[in-house]
Amino acid sequence: MPIAARYHDSRDRVLAAVDKAFAEPVRLSFFKKDLPDPLKQPVDIEAVLRVGGGDETNLAGGYAQTWRTQLAAGKAELHINAARNLGLVIKVGDRVQAISRPGEPWFKVERVDDRGENRLVLELSEL
Repeated sequence: MPIAARYHDSRDRVLAAVDKAFAEPVRLSFFKKDLPDPLKQPVDIEAVLRVGGGDETNLAGGYAQTWRTQLAAGKAELHINAARNLGLVIKVGDRVQAISRPGEPWFKVERVDDRGENRLVLELSEL
């Protein structure tokens, strides 16, 4: 007989509280070879969107151009409650629109992390 983890109820309450405080409406648009997928209609959901500042800095925190590796502070992440969005399949190249933000900015899905048990995390780049 399987034994349920003891923290699931607490985890679910924390997720619900985070979503209630920080989730916002976003539109997911599905793409195929950089064109809208005609077989999949856009979907509006609520999720937690976090967007960086917009500048690029090197790993030391400065603005030197001699560094090979730089981090884009303009990157964003979308954290989706997997339990509330069962069956949602998102892949690299799909798009996310922040429909409640000024200008309704668009983002491109660069990476999908679906290994967490409670959140689907999308790494995004600004378009």
